[in-house]
Amino acid sequence: MNSSLFPEEAELYLEMEQDINHTYQLLTSSRYVNNRNLESVCTDAKTRVKKIRKDPLLCFLVYMNGIYTLSLRGKNTHEYERRFIYFFQSITHEIIEVLQTIQTNLYRQFLSKLIALVIKDQQDQYAPWPPLLQKMLYEIRAEHIEYIYVRLSKKIEIASCSRHLVLTYSYVALLSGKEVTSLMLLQKHVSALGEQDVTSHFQILKERGRWRTMKQWFHALFPHKKNNQYGSLQKFVDEMNSALPISQKEQELIWERWLLSPNFQRFQTYSKHLSKQQQLTLVERLLPELEKRLHQTEAAKTYEKLLLMFEKYELAVRYLLKHERDPLRLREEKIELLNAITTYDKKLARPVYHQFIVRLVEKKSRVYYEQAALYLKELHELYESEQDQILFRQYVSKLKKMYRTYRAFVEELKRIDL
Repeated sequence: MNSSLFPEEAELYLEMEQDINHTYQLLTSSRYVNNRNLESVCTDAKTRVKKIRKDPLLCFLVYMNGIYTLSLRGKNTHEYERRFIYFFQSITHEIIEVLQTIQTNLYRQFLSKLIALVIKDQQDQYAPWPPLLQKMLYEIRAEHIEYIYVRLSKKIEIASCSRHLVLTYSYVALLSGKEVTSLMLLQKHVSALGEQDVTSHFQILKERGRWRTMKQWFHALFPHKKNNQYGSLQKFVDEMNSALPISQKEQELIWERWLLSPNFQRFQTYSKHLSKQQQLTLVERLLPELEKRLHQTEAAKTYEKLLLMFEKYELAVRYLLKHERDPLRLREEKIELLNAITTYDKKLARPVYHQFIVRLVEKKSRVYYEQAALYLKELHELYESEQDQILFRQYVSKLKKMYRTYRAFVEELKRIDL
C-alpha cells in the first residue's frame, strides 16, 4: 500500500488487506470474465466492507484505493481496464447512496479525502477518483462547489493531468459560474473532444437558460459540425434554436427531426418558448404527420397527449373509433383522453362507449364481457335527461337482442341490473 493520506487509512487498510487482495485476485485471475461474474465480485466486496463496523465511506474509499494500488503494482490497469472500471463504478454507486444520508460536516470530510486522492493521482488516466468526483457533482450541494474548485485550482497541473480530470475540473468550473474558464479548459487541454464528454456541461447551460452561451460553445468546440450533425447533443441544439431567434427554415428542420422520433416531453421542451397561438399552429401541422406514424407506439402516445393538451376532442373521438381495437387494454393516455372527452361533452363520448362495448362483446370471452358491462354502466351515466334514459334503454334492448345467444354476456347484464 502506498503512503497513507489520512491517519485512519493505514490501520483500516491492514484490517481489510486480506479482503482487498482476495477481490483483486478475483478481478485478475480468470482469462474470461463476464458482467455477471463481475457483479458477483462487486457484491462480495461490498459484503466484506459492510462486515467492518467502521465509517462505510472511508472503508469503501480505502478498498478502492487498495484495488487501484495493486493494479498499478501489477502493471495491469490497461489489460484489465474493463474489469476495474466495472468494479470502481459499482463501489462508486454504493458511495453515492451513503452520501445521500449523511450530515454536511461528514460530507465535507469525505470530500476532502477524495480530493486529496484526485490531486495525488492527477496524472494517471486510470485513476478512479475523477469519475467518482464527477458522479458526486451531479447531486452536490451548492455550498461545496467553490471549495472543490479552489482546491483543484491550487493543486492541479493542467498541462500534465489526465484527460478525465480536465473534463471533471472543467465541469466544476462551470458549476461555480466560471464559464470562460470551463470552455478554455475544454478547448486547450482535451484532444478529440467527443459528444459524451460534454453532455453534462451542456445540460448545465440548458438548466440555466444560457442559450447564447451554448451557441458560442457549439461553435468553439465543434466548429466543423453542421446544424443537424451533433449526435447525442442534437437535443440541446434543437432546444437552443427553439429558444433563440432563427429562420423559419431552421425551425422547420427542428420539427422534421422531431418527427423522426416523436416524443411528448421533447415537444414541450422545444415549444415552451412559443406563444399559445404559435403552439396551436404548430400542433395543427404536426397532428396529420403523427397520424401517418400511429403504428409507432411512442408516436401514438405523443399524438394522444397532444389531443388532450390542446383539447382536440372531436378529433380524439374519431381517433378512438378508428384505431382502438382492444378496449380491454387501454393505455393510460387513452383512458385519460376518454375521461377528458366525457368531462367536456357526455354526448360526444357516447359513440366511443357504444363501439367499445360492441368490440368487447365480439371477443366472446368472459373477461371481455365483464369489461363491456363496466363500460355499459359508465355509458348509463352519460344519458342524464328523461329523454336520454329512453334512448339508453332502447340501446340496451337492441344490445340484448343482437347478442341474445351470448349467455355469459347476458348474465353480466343481469348482474348490473340491466
